[in-house]
Amino acid sequence: MANKPLTILVAGPDASATRAVEDGLAGAGGRDRIAVLHGFADLPARVAALAPDAVVAVLETLDAATLDGVFRLARSGACAVVLFADKAPPGAAAQAAEAGVAAFVLDGLHPARVRPILETALARFAAFETLKRERDEARTQLADRKLIERAKGILMQQKSLTEEAAYNALRKAAMKQGRRVADIAQSVITAAQIEL
Repeated sequence: MANKPLTILVAGPDASATRAVEDGLAGAGGRDRIAVLHGFADLPARVAALAPDAVVAVLETLDAATLDGVFRLARSGACAVVLFADKAPPGAAAQAAEAGVAAFVLDGLHPARVRPILETALARFAAFETLKRERDEARTQLADRKLIERAKGILMQQKSLTEEAAYNALRKAAMKQGRRVADIAQSVITAAQIEL
């Protein structure tokens, strides 16, 4: 994080709201690319255009429409989202965490705190993305194993093969065709369903 220049989108209702964040980010020696957005209506389009590493949203009051837009952005996983707010209703922090906001700071916007909060949020976002990727890989592996087990069962029944021989047949077909064993297993299952 410290080695790579970051692209950061700072969003707030007006220039006075975003100034403290801009001042806090200015201490990076000018390496980071800082974009500023006044108003939240164009937030999704700006995020799509800039592909920022982080969005720092500054809200004086947490109105439902703006908060919903920030939460949608956080849920999308496009980038780390840091939310500074002057006031928040009860439960807002829990809602922010549930939505995937990497940092929620209430009544604590001081330029000297912006960079450490941003760095913590980026680290938390990266860790969470790693966990999501590992979860997705585990789900895929489990689904692949289920397909392979089902295909082995079909081969064992239709061809009178042992479990080991059925797996070896799947593996051999996969190597021969340059495909994954799970893909061959899906083909076996599909073929068996057509025959029924």
